[in-house]
Amino acid sequence: MTKFETIKELVNVPQAAERYGLNVTHGNMCLCPFHGEKTPSMKLYEKNYHCFGCGAHGDVIALAANLFNIPMLEAAKRINADFSLGLDMEKPISSREIALIQCKKQEAEDFAKRESNAWLTLAEYFSELCHWRTEFAPKSETEEPDERFLESLQKRDYIEHLCNVFIIGTKEERLALREEVERIEQRMCEYRRSLITRVEGQIRKAE
Repeated sequence: MTKFETIKELVNVPQAAERYGLNVTHGNMCLCPFHGEKTPSMKLYEKNYHCFGCGAHGDVIALAANLFNIPMLEAAKRINADFSLGLDMEKPISSREIALIQCKKQEAEDFAKRESNAWLTLAEYFSELCHWRTEFAPKSETEEPDERFLESLQKRDYIEHLCNVFIIGTKEERLALREEVERIEQRMCEYRRSLITRVEGQIRKAE
């Protein structure tokens, strides 16, 4: 494995794009820095990027090289320094560097899994809130509102905002929602337990 290959294993394109000032959405899209546009047309994949507007294409080292107008080797060195990879660019790859690659890859996989779970939690809660808004709405002015209906009134717009942050926000903005997502996960667990308890009660009555 060469140093270039090592860098491309340790740093993916979306990470480099965010580090170098591009506003990356949850769908890994951004405004192309290589031509003027108002709507994001550059797709950032793990290993490469592609602009559907101007055709710009390349890997993470090419992205840095083109952003800073520097040779590929200098771009590799810059990524190595900016991400504190600790690679000795003048020597063959070592066993320590191979272990570092494996560790970094695992960290990236763990982060991607957490992001996916967080998005599913927000989407599930928003879906439930929309359902509660219609299903449990009072049938008359005198009917006592259901707690789930009231929760929907209080929370739906806010949760929709959080969903939008996950779609168009930066990595830092998504990370800032971690505690909020954990609270929502707890709320959904409580709701699922209440449903199970309700069903069990209905079964006992039927018996």
